Amino acid sequence: MNRLSAFFVLALCALPLGSAQAQTAATQTTLEQAETRIDKNMVTMSNLVEALSHNLGQLHYLRTLCFTQDDQKWRNQASAMMNIEVPNDSTRRRQLIRAFNAGYYEQKERYSTCSNNVAIDVAALAENGRRLSVMLSDPYREQ
Repeated sequence: MNRLSAFFVLALCALPLGSAQAQTAATQTTLEQAETRIDKNMVTMSNLVEALSHNLGQLHYLRTLCFTQDDQKWRNQASAMMNIEVPNDSTRRRQLIRAFNAGYYEQKERYSTCSNNVAIDVAALAENGRRLSVMLSDPYREQ
């Protein structure tokens, strides 16, 4: 369990039972709003790889916000994905880098401190990334 999710669990456990139930309902509503926002944002992407690059940029900012600027997990994953998807296409690679950076700066405008809402966005983004990965693994997907 990472520090942010541990913080989130501890915050919920510290509330009285009635408040925890209200908090859980509020958290579910916030998660649904985050998922809706992410789904609407997906419509602007030209393809699945661009959408995943954007998603990884968002996750990268949130991870560095809550941990350390030295944490490059999602940037490294995006780089590896680009090496697989567009190894010899510098024009397409620049498009994916722009999508990654757009996702990064989108979250930077939304959050300046690590909070419970960041944890909720991370959960929604992780689910979105999982769905994109499943779609990308389809052998009949768009190229």
